[in-house]
Amino acid sequence: MNIKINNIPGFMQAELEQLQSTLSPLLKKNMKYGFFSTVMIGFSIINLFFLLFKNESLPISKISLGIYALVGAVGFALLKENKHNQREIVKMSQKYMLERINKSGYLTDARKNNYFKRVNEHPITAMNVFLEFLAEEQQWKNKSSHPE
Repeated sequence: MNIKINNIPGFMQAELEQLQSTLSPLLKKNMKYGFFSTVMIGFSIINLFFLLFKNESLPISKISLGIYALVGAVGFALLKENKHNQREIVKMSQKYMLERINKSGYLTDARKNNYFKRVNEHPITAMNVFLEFLAEEQQWKNKSSHPE
């Protein structure tokens, strides 16, 4: 489950791998919940449809109706847990980014505050802001290690 993007620099790839290792247990759990909820909801809806509307010759069994409804309810519960986990993943990744920005010794406090503000105000574009931060930090590292 490694993120492999060919056209980003190695220092960014290393940071993304650290972020991914932090999030991987929750991501795996989230993927399982998403898969199982989709299967269970689909199974339940299809069977309930055929049981209620297409089954004219056999009597409707209350037990099978209850089982399909229960499977659907469990599927929707997993879907809700999946959405909750997605919010938690966003919070954890945002927390990691903010801690990493704060840890930087190459940028001024004003620049760090700018990145903090942008990550907090626009969580949808937080990853782009984080990559921009990493690029700027790398530029400062290169300037400090190669004085002109």
